[in-house]
Amino acid sequence: MKKLILILFCFYPLLPLKAQKESNLLKKHEIQLLEFLLKDTIHNVTITVNNSFNFGLADGLFTNSNILKKGKEVFIQPLGTGRLYQAINTNGNISLERKDLTVHSGVNFYSQNFFIKDTLYQYGGIGFWQIRGILNYYSPQTKQWELVQSNRAVQSFFDNTQDAVLHYNENAKTPKLYVTNSYYYPNYPSSFENAATDSCFVYNFQSRKWTALGIINPDFKKIMIGKRSHEMDLHINDLYIFQSQLDFYWINFEENKMGHFNSVENSRIRDVWLSFYNNDSKNGQRFGVQFNLGNDLYFMKYTSGEDLKWTQVKLNLNKLDYNNTIPIYSNNISFVEYVSTIYYQNKTTLIVALLVFLVAITIRRNVFKRKSIPKEVTTILYQNFFNALNIVEKELIETLYENNLKGEEVSTKTINKIIGVQQKDTLTQNKSRSDHFLKINQKFKMSTQNTESLFIKTRDKADKRQYNYSLNPLFINEIEKLIKG
Repeated sequence: MKKLILILFCFYPLLPLKAQKESNLLKKHEIQLLEFLLKDTIHNVTITVNNSFNFGLADGLFTNSNILKKGKEVFIQPLGTGRLYQAINTNGNISLERKDLTVHSGVNFYSQNFFIKDTLYQYGGIGFWQIRGILNYYSPQTKQWELVQSNRAVQSFFDNTQDAVLHYNENAKTPKLYVTNSYYYPNYPSSFENAATDSCFVYNFQSRKWTALGIINPDFKKIMIGKRSHEMDLHINDLYIFQSQLDFYWINFEENKMGHFNSVENSRIRDVWLSFYNNDSKNGQRFGVQFNLGNDLYFMKYTSGEDLKWTQVKLNLNKLDYNNTIPIYSNNISFVEYVSTIYYQNKTTLIVALLVFLVAITIRRNVFKRKSIPKEVTTILYQNFFNALNIVEKELIETLYENNLKGEEVSTKTINKIIGVQQKDTLTQNKSRSDHFLKINQKFKMSTQNTESLFIKTRDKADKRQYNYSLNPLFINEIEKLIKG
């Protein structure tokens, strides 16, 4: 998560082109990879490489790069910039030719690029404090990335710590883009914690519409989520092929099926993988990737100071096991996606209706404003509230009050310690804090008839990702009476 926040606040892409460092001096292993890809003039593929391959750009400018091969042409798209380069072989000399006129970017870290027919697309990514859910395409006419209109956004990004899955089939008569386990910010802007959806989506390039296909199958999640190797993402027509703990699987989104290679074929591919990558951890491997050119699967690796190395194995797609398959998603969409679909179909009407409702509520509150509660009754209500709290909840309020006397706020770390989750993961800590403050606020509002929150949450000045807590000044006097009484 720290890496994600640092990327979101990265200001390198906002600099003018002249200020961004660019040498286009290619390293030996970069030339070897580009030469390898340029020799094949038939197949298409997308390969994601890390910053071991920076192609002459400053490392702070981008996160990683997508290398796109379209027949005899090879392009490079550094993620975190709008730049697009084409690799050119002139009499055996490899160089990069810039194709775009992008002035600045910063919104496509960890996005995905792919070709559909002759059009280069870009989907998802993070930047400018948001997760993107839109499609762009590169226009050779404007030399810019242009927006693709669609009925809604499906947010996601793709790095080696996340489990979102993307598949496309550029050879289909009706090209489609499939996305599962997409990521979004459920509590933005108060928090940058991300969460995964439980649905599978499909985008139709002809109708330009996203559709929720259904809820992801839990058995599918067990294999895909958290165990999938991000070094291998193969797109062979209708099939998406990946590995999970050196077991090789296939997915057919169109038929809603997932299966694996038969045991003989699986063992054959695994043996090639193990013999090639064996002992790499001892030798300090910096980069490894698997990709396909047609049915030829290549295992590639690069270790600092050495040549790029690779080996090849032929994929036999006749060896897929069709007898033991599971569905990817159910035929029913979740309630959340059903509501989302209704919202996007009637967005304007719902927004107008909501505004009218809010105006009506405001007028009603002003016309029928409650009379203030007598002080004697207020004291009883506050006492009932305090008696309804458990030991941990009382300790929270007392700690907040003591820090208020010092003119200080209470940090997230202190709150976690009080509620006993200081050793838990970040997601558990966030949920536990939220639950405790929510329960206290519910008791407070029910007992005292107040509509204001008892607590105030503000961002930490030293670390904007963290929050500090304090008591609402409106209720300090009454809380003081309860604690001292």
